[in-house]
Amino acid sequence: MKRERILDIVRNHRDFRNVDVIALQETSANAQSDDASAIARALGKSFTSYQHIYHHLKARPQANGLVWNTERVHFDAVRHHVLPNHTQVRIPRAERALLNRVKHQSRVNLVGYGTFQNHTLSVCTAHLDVIGYRFKRQQFRAILDDLRSRPDAELSILAGDFNTFRFGGKPTWAHLKHDAAELGLRAISDEIPWTQAIRALHLRQKLDEIFVASRCPIHSKVWTLDVQGSDHLPIFAEITIE
Repeated sequence: MKRERILDIVRNHRDFRNVDVIALQETSANAQSDDASAIARALGKSFTSYQHIYHHLKARPQANGLVWNTERVHFDAVRHHVLPNHTQVRIPRAERALLNRVKHQSRVNLVGYGTFQNHTLSVCTAHLDVIGYRFKRQQFRAILDDLRSRPDAELSILAGDFNTFRFGGKPTWAHLKHDAAELGLRAISDEIPWTQAIRALHLRQKLDEIFVASRCPIHSKVWTLDVQGSDHLPIFAEITIE
């Protein structure tokens, strides 16, 4: 709905000029192009993309995508991992009853495997469901279990929309970070206070995170742009490998 505004931000905002990888959630497509390809074209000739449609909201495709600079990042493969629905995991009866009343939407995690600066690299772009505290934890654990079964990379990045809604500061979602730590993944975006706003209600939520695991020491810097494109803010992470 705001595709042209988002593309205008990508073309003209300086923070996009030196980007290496973009992890996208809730992308779409029209008759001319898919969103990931359009973003890659807006960034320049050295960029390419991969997008996987996992759901249709009426006639609108919903997808996850990766966009990357082929001069610096080389992905040998991009695969998609379909996340479990609420009937495929163990959750409390009351939560299952609630989810039974909601129309099911597929969710997916895209994983790109390759290299960056002579280091092996994996980049995940994930999107958890909207409803269900324990259900979302089970989906998150499914992502981690899938990564655990794959070859380890020297630098692993898990970024996405985890729909970690809070009301009155609860729940804390500390379980997700505890689970991620089992794989050496730590959240580098804790200092960002919010990433999504319902402006009509003056409501802000922290729904998005970036987790990183590295065999080498790293330094990271994270920031957001308060731009009017998506209802989520883009999160930038500058990761320096020592």
